[in-house]
Amino acid sequence: MLKKNFLIAVRRLLKNKGHAVVNILGLSIGLASIILMLFYIKYETTYDSFNSNYNELYRVERSYNVGNQNEIWDSAPYILAGELKSSVPEIENATNINYTSNYLTFNDKMYNEKKGLYADSSFPDMFTFHFIEGNKIEALKEPMSIIISESLANKIYDDVDIIGETLLVDKKHNCVVTGVFQDYPEDSHLDIDYVISYNSYEQLTGFKRDAGWDYDNSTIYVQLKNNANYKDVSQKIKDILMSRGKHEQGVSELLSLRPIGEIYLNSSNVRGGSGGQRSEITIIYMFVAVVIFTALITILNYINSSTAQLMYRELEIGIKKVLGSSQRHLISQFIAESWVMTIASFIVSIAIVFVALPFFNQLIDKEISFELNRDWLLLIKITVAVFIVGTISGLYPVFYLSSLKVSAFLHGNSSFKRRTRLRKVLVIFQLMVAIPLIFVSILITEQIRYIENKNIGFVKGGLLVSRVETAGKKDLELLRSLKTILRQNPEVEEVTISSSAPFNGGGQETFNWEGGEPGSQIALRSHAIDYDFIDTYKIQLVAGRDFSREHGMDLRSACMLNETAVDAFGWEDAIGKTIDDGRLRVIGVVEDFNDYTLFKRIPPMILTMNEDWHNPLVTIRVNTEQEARVQQEINTLFNDYFPNDPLEFRYLNTEFDSNFLDALRSATKMFIFFSMLAILLAVQGLYSLVSYSLKSQKKMIAVRKVLGASIPSLFTLMMKEYMILFAIAGSLGLISVYLAAGKLMSVFAYHVEVKLFYLLAAGMLALFVVIISVSSKIISASKENPIKAIAAK
Repeated sequence: MLKKNFLIAVRRLLKNKGHAVVNILGLSIGLASIILMLFYIKYETTYDSFNSNYNELYRVERSYNVGNQNEIWDSAPYILAGELKSSVPEIENATNINYTSNYLTFNDKMYNEKKGLYADSSFPDMFTFHFIEGNKIEALKEPMSIIISESLANKIYDDVDIIGETLLVDKKHNCVVTGVFQDYPEDSHLDIDYVISYNSYEQLTGFKRDAGWDYDNSTIYVQLKNNANYKDVSQKIKDILMSRGKHEQGVSELLSLRPIGEIYLNSSNVRGGSGGQRSEITIIYMFVAVVIFTALITILNYINSSTAQLMYRELEIGIKKVLGSSQRHLISQFIAESWVMTIASFIVSIAIVFVALPFFNQLIDKEISFELNRDWLLLIKITVAVFIVGTISGLYPVFYLSSLKVSAFLHGNSSFKRRTRLRKVLVIFQLMVAIPLIFVSILITEQIRYIENKNIGFVKGGLLVSRVETAGKKDLELLRSLKTILRQNPEVEEVTISSSAPFNGGGQETFNWEGGEPGSQIALRSHAIDYDFIDTYKIQLVAGRDFSREHGMDLRSACMLNETAVDAFGWEDAIGKTIDDGRLRVIGVVEDFNDYTLFKRIPPMILTMNEDWHNPLVTIRVNTEQEARVQQEINTLFNDYFPNDPLEFRYLNTEFDSNFLDALRSATKMFIFFSMLAILLAVQGLYSLVSYSLKSQKKMIAVRKVLGASIPSLFTLMMKEYMILFAIAGSLGLISVYLAAGKLMSVFAYHVEVKLFYLLAAGMLALFVVIISVSSKIISASKENPIKAIAAK
């Protein structure tokens, strides 16, 4: 029986080729879109899962709390890793890492490499590294050891057989290559091209790695034992820092563990430097919503198309029922037809996926691939879902038709009212989906444009920055001489030296303040600067004055605050007020400026003076159209004066924001693409629904025309029905839009307002979709000869 039903189904499809092609193509495009989105969601939600210890690896995070201020950092004292491993039985292993970038020289060729780490010898064992050459257990044990990726080995040596060769690091330190590993996977929150042994840290940087409990200079990962619960371990280690380092009154530092599987999508609010790549879980929620909408639209379109064909088969089904066909027989027949259609569509959709995948990867700038040994479970789930869709699509028309009387079939007047109600529900749903998709596409596009053009509180263009290693007073005098030389260049506007600058580091200190409650403190983001910093960065002064050489005490006892700090202290007029038990007097207030990321609110900030620099940051503002030439001239000048230190001035790049924005741009492009595809599927469904409806109303239209109704009046009458449905769908859609907007905008500390214009734009575009989908069919039906419709049976 099953084989016979399948043969009948195939013959029917071949007989109705046009209908079959349209149905298969629509279903295939919907399925291909869903599969691609599921691949993307799986890729994004399984970052770092390639690690064999994936379920046992956690990052140690530090919550810094002062009053009502709270910040989470991925940095902690280096000494903490050893303490955790030795004192917490549930922790099997622990390792320290620290991001670095270095100049690597081999055979007189120098390479500026940005994706490096300092790491303990346990790091390659805890995380999954596939070594091509060398021993991963021993590779990072000795000082001045380095392991490099296969790509980097081929880049600098033209071969991976580089073990035992010496690389010159930063023009002055010899490191021995002890291992070559396969390129670290891109789907990791870590971004690694090379790793230097952590016990080389002091020799290469001049800073102690084990500087004590008061220096948060490392990112720590731990590996728990199989039966350990990480939440219990988090509670156990929470207060370790409070019992070790020095803490001022009102300040607490609490530890917790974060699974590595949550770092990529759930730690955009964590400060520090260990996260090479980050995204945002809200983006995944958006795509899940699009997948659900696309799936529902695809299924309903297919069911609607199948149901629409039943009006041509009612006589056939009625005769079969008269001749004794059972409901079971009809069910098997329709399910067979539906399965044939969905299997064909599934095969076509897989072909579309394989063809589209390279273009899809180019669109999102990722390398998503399909591998049967890895993605077999997802493929099985999709296959099962397709068969469920086929079954439901076959069952609906059977149960629908089997409930009708045989006389209705034979007279061709089966329950029109019930089909009308279904049609209206489907129209409302399709429109209700279209409005939120259009709105969110508009909103997130405007949000990215807003971030790209937001006033960040200083002028970023034309700023060249580089950190300069200084060995003592002689090097500092050399820097001051270079400032004088640079100012003689007409293309150089200003030069400044500082400990840090916007998007280039910074400290954090706690202060009490004049007028504050006893024992109250506030954590301030801090930068130590010189006299030319404000002018170089073109930061606006809103009150008071800048640091000046004419005021000798500025160097020791003056400070400047940003507007957020003044508000935090509760001052109306900050000039002349003091902080830190009167040690620092406020001489000026600057406009708030972003110094870390646009995705977090600007913190309260303090600027103080310093002239005793250690490895300071040099910033040069240039004003020229020939930026590359001036950049090269400045690099040459500094390297002539500091021949033993690698120096490269680069134009200021808000790196964290750039990486995050790139991820958002890629996700947004894809979201808009699939949203538009879902809307097009909705248009197709709406078009089919209108066609079906108008075929059912031919006689009504014909009778009205015979009685004198004009084409415009008929158009208005039929369009009115769809406008009512649009109004209902629009109201429901706007409710979902309101909920979606709040969740989406919560990702951004600074965001566009949800303006009435965006709602109107989404509504107008949805209305345009309705009019385009409906009007051509209505006009065509209105122009048809009424005699044909009245004479038709």
